[in-house]
Amino acid sequence: MKNLILILILNLTLNGWAQEKNCSDFKVGKFTYSDPDYADLITVRNDSLQIDSYPKMGWEMTSRVKWLTDCKYEIVYTKVNDPKMESLIGIKYVIEIIGIDNNKIMCKTESDGITVEKEMIKTETE
Repeated sequence: MKNLILILILNLTLNGWAQEKNCSDFKVGKFTYSDPDYADLITVRNDSLQIDSYPKMGWEMTSRVKWLTDCKYEIVYTKVNDPKMESLIGIKYVIEIIGIDNNKIMCKTESDGITVEKEMIKTETE
């Protein structure tokens, strides 16, 4: 009986670790946001490029991605398709993944002394 309990505990422990996701699972893919204010924003990211788009508005912003650690990266906007958004070009944002829950990540974004936390939902793998 003791062996059965030990095997059960060991099995549960190993399965728990095997199912744990890590930040590298979220380096590439297609993402949306849980915040209703950003519900129309779609982010598509690969290792070195990120495209943020608002399809309803026809906006698209391209940024260069540089991974600083497994859970922290920076983006710098390099291209926008609307002249009203040209002020974004060259601005650096540092994003850190601070929490993971299944296909959702909580991110802390910092730029020019402002910090914002947003939840991103991974909808597809690129």
